[in-house]
Amino acid sequence: MRIFIKSEQKTGLIVCRKDDFIATVTMTQTKINKTYLVILLGILAALGPFTIDMYLPAFGRIAEDLGTDEKHVAFTLTSYFAGIAVGQLIYGPIVDKYGRKKPLLTGLLIYAIAALGCGLSPDIRTMAGMRLLQALGGCVGMVASNAIISDVYQRDERAKVYSSIMLVMGVAPLIAPSAGSLFLAKADWNYIFYFLTFFSLFVIGLIYFFLPETSRYMHTNKLRVKAISLGYLEIMKNRSFLFYTLAGSLSMSILFAYVSSASFIFLTIYKLDKAAFSILFAVNATGLIAGNYLNGMLTRRVNYIHIANVASRVLVVVALAVLLLVYFYPGVGYQWLGAGIFSIMFLSGLINPNATAASLAPFTANAGGASALGGAIRMGTGALVAAAIGVFQGESAVTMFVTIFVLAVSASALLEAARQHTSVKVSEEMEAV
Repeated sequence: MRIFIKSEQKTGLIVCRKDDFIATVTMTQTKINKTYLVILLGILAALGPFTIDMYLPAFGRIAEDLGTDEKHVAFTLTSYFAGIAVGQLIYGPIVDKYGRKKPLLTGLLIYAIAALGCGLSPDIRTMAGMRLLQALGGCVGMVASNAIISDVYQRDERAKVYSSIMLVMGVAPLIAPSAGSLFLAKADWNYIFYFLTFFSLFVIGLIYFFLPETSRYMHTNKLRVKAISLGYLEIMKNRSFLFYTLAGSLSMSILFAYVSSASFIFLTIYKLDKAAFSILFAVNATGLIAGNYLNGMLTRRVNYIHIANVASRVLVVVALAVLLLVYFYPGVGYQWLGAGIFSIMFLSGLINPNATAASLAPFTANAGGASALGGAIRMGTGALVAAAIGVFQGESAVTMFVTIFVLAVSASALLEAARQHTSVKVSEEMEAV
């Protein structure tokens, strides 16, 4: 029995004509079981947290085996984030031209090969390169998933769907560090990447057999760098997209700041054992899951943009409170830090899916390009934050919480700017009518 059923296909529609530019597209109408679609996209999305979180407890072992230190191992996170940022820009036009399914299969195959290469790396430079390639392959999931949601769901439904997918994928951060610690106890760090190779092949199988092509617009134009660049520039000119994407990027970078610092703070400074660290990491991940779950419930009754604005203001207050606690009481117990991070992750879960939905709301036929550009900005911002944390990390948690506070204030300001812009735009449209 197939989970998804393709019911009808129509081809040869002309959808765009500008000067000498003509786009011939293939329109596909697809009947989809949306419950299974959310689960499948959640499994696909879980690949990211597994790739990021699973090897965190192994930093010390990797550093020892590859003849380096943990700070250099941490830069494999930065190379991964950078690869995701660049890769999404590449995949955006591809998923608009070739649809969602074929690019997914190709990109995930590249990911699987690179994951195997990470496990076989003889030195830290090779591993950083393999992590970059791993990201270049795996980031297709982010672009295609957002585009699939835009294909299948109405605009007002998308924020809830993003929350549902994040809820499904939220299981990954709960178990990833513990699974990594288990591999370290029973085998070695290499087997973490062997597992990621197997898992990615499993996801490839699910997509091949159970995911139909959801794109309604597949053009036949050649992919030219100039045209692609102009397309991205046109998307950037949309102020709603720009404001909400930047706000979501800064909010998501809070997660990157935490992930990049967590191993050093709790394993090195607080000297927790790997089991305790895994539990703490899982608890904090639960905060993000709880925020996503509550957001999915609230969007049924409250406008999703309003939820993001209110949550961002509360986030600023919480981030400031935790920063002051850490600054004036440097010897505070790690449990207090954990409680603060839990609250911050919870509030981020009320911001990120809504900002993503708002940023993509203006786009239809070029949803892949908008999704790619938005994802590239988010991951590029995350890579910069992760790199800055690696360079400026001191001997306490102050650096991380200063970074989180600055990101929270900036995200809140951008959400407010986006709200005001939307209000002005609506007023102008009403006056025109």
